[in-house]
Amino acid sequence: MRARGRGRTIGVAMIAPLFAASCFAGHDRGLGEASAGTGSSGITPAQSDTTAMADESSGLSNAGSSSEDGGEDGSSDGGDSSTGHEPLPTVQCTTLDIVVVLDNSDTMTEEQTKLTSAIGPFFASLQQQLPSVMDSIHVGVLATDSALFVTSTPTAMCTPYSSGASWMAYGPTLDAELACATALGVAGDPDERPMQMTIEAIAPEAVGVDGPHEDFLREDGPLVILIVTDEEDDVEENTEWGSPGAPADWVSAIAANKGGYVEDVVVLSLVGVDKPNACPDDQWDGIDGAELAPRLAEFTESFPHHALGDVCAPDFGVFLSNAGVTQVVQACNNYVEP
Repeated sequence: MRARGRGRTIGVAMIAPLFAASCFAGHDRGLGEASAGTGSSGITPAQSDTTAMADESSGLSNAGSSSEDGGEDGSSDGGDSSTGHEPLPTVQCTTLDIVVVLDNSDTMTEEQTKLTSAIGPFFASLQQQLPSVMDSIHVGVLATDSALFVTSTPTAMCTPYSSGASWMAYGPTLDAELACATALGVAGDPDERPMQMTIEAIAPEAVGVDGPHEDFLREDGPLVILIVTDEEDDVEENTEWGSPGAPADWVSAIAANKGGYVEDVVVLSLVGVDKPNACPDDQWDGIDGAELAPRLAEFTESFPHHALGDVCAPDFGVFLSNAGVTQVVQACNNYVEP
């Protein structure tokens, strides 16, 4: 019997149309492929103005910047008086749904090891800050070449998880489950599509009744997305690799899962950032360092609760346990009910 998380599950009817179908011409890998040939991309047509929805409901245009020290930048109190918007009523969250998106291409061995080492302390820090919420946390791990949560790796079977589902729940087995799921290996598709896979993984058909991630998303707390990759997510002209759409499309698609409120999404990204950084002097040679990722940075910084970190950093613990925890706690304490 599948364990069901505490809180109200988001119904399929609440998710607004997201991407234009034409964006996915030639982009048919992901949930549709992995779900026994359903033929669905998991992403539905977009609004004609992708920024208008988020700005009208949540003040998207005033999202701040963030840094690894978890200071004031990147936080939100749920309202924006500078634009004339009335402050949105907020409540304390009672759930957290966390998606970890980890690049599994052939240059990611070191980065996967750093994440596996840092993610346990990240949850320990959340436990100290949000003790009443921790017993209702869902965690799903995604590779950048699949829209299905990781249940096994090339070297290990990670399930059954204690949740009884394809996602993990907070508890005494979470550290071991995360250690298994984040040890993805580096034999993944070089066509990394972190944004397409994330959007498909939490699409209505994925999280709805009988979906592969049924009951993962709930209405009672923020959606947290942690992205770790050493390459940009853009469509390459020669190969057509990369996630379709622009960062604004991605923002609208993700925010639609929370009633359009960008305040209810936390994005933590460890990607290639401008210098000064810990990458080699030449930044990226296709093997060492990291490709600059302005599109992923734009996506990240479009959410009031966000932190943007250096994937070349020698340790991810400082970023996650300081800036990351700060943003999650702020979003939880100022949650806008959809």
